[in-house]
Amino acid sequence: MKKYACLLLLALMAVTKVAAQEEFIYNQYHFNYYLVNPALAGAEPCSHFMLSNKMQWVGMNDFPMTQLLSFKTRVWNNVGIGAYIYHDRNGYTNKAGGQATFAYHIPLSNGRRYSKKVSYDRQLSFGVSFKFAYFYINDQLFIDDPTALEDVAFANTNGFLPNANFGVYYKSYGGFVGLSLTNIIPLAADIYGDKELPAPLTGFLFGGYTFDLGARKDKYLEPMAMLKLNQYLELNMDLNLKFGHDVDDFWGYWVQASYRHCWNPNNIQSMVLMPMCGFRIDKFQLGYAFSLDLNNLVTQNYGTHEIMLGYTFCYQKHFCR
Repeated sequence: MKKYACLLLLALMAVTKVAAQEEFIYNQYHFNYYLVNPALAGAEPCSHFMLSNKMQWVGMNDFPMTQLLSFKTRVWNNVGIGAYIYHDRNGYTNKAGGQATFAYHIPLSNGRRYSKKVSYDRQLSFGVSFKFAYFYINDQLFIDDPTALEDVAFANTNGFLPNANFGVYYKSYGGFVGLSLTNIIPLAADIYGDKELPAPLTGFLFGGYTFDLGARKDKYLEPMAMLKLNQYLELNMDLNLKFGHDVDDFWGYWVQASYRHCWNPNNIQSMVLMPMCGFRIDKFQLGYAFSLDLNNLVTQNYGTHEIMLGYTFCYQKHFCR
């Protein structure tokens, strides 16, 4: 029974950690910037699906795993919509949730630089989302000892938490910059009969530029940086460098090197290396990312692996941002 009590305590700590920090799904934004900024819903004049599976700390018992399905499109004129749903398994705790987005895009000029169809090379976008999260205990893991949960006085074993976010996005030819705020409603989830801490108000600021290379402009280099800061002054900085080659209209590929550095008020630092690569075949995109935490966990697991499958309903010279 002491074994189960310890495991249950770890589960409760995991849920508290999720409530105190920003959501894990934002680690996957490299393949879909809409995950960190709702203003990108429909920012490109095309429809895009993305399915991803993320396996964290592979090699450890009951390693966390997250599945995500997202969609974004320009529905008419200057209006875009987007949505995603996800499920996260983390030992004895689970989390499921989603988001629905409305975005409005203001064209500042017309052009044909990035698409065979007329697209807006300079554009200012605004987006707002309603999102929700549902927490629950994976009681199937207690099947070997059905009385394990009876030793803990739980008023309930699940909780529901709604919230909202807002974003602004601007692109001008090869340059782009975005600013967003998430968890703008200070609500606390009622889980296990007690109020958890509200998810922290968190801001994201990212920007980058796409440099066309070569006479045919079929190769490009895209440096990008992002800062994430929450109300507890926990700061993350991501530095990314992507190289892509659009061999022809049918296929292309890209490679990317990313580095993340995290600070918090307790002077605990975390460093993460994230190499990734992918290719495009017609309108399909397949991507792979590997994350390695440069801390004491590095000798206890085989890193984090993420696979992404995307489909775009129009021709895109570059991967659909």
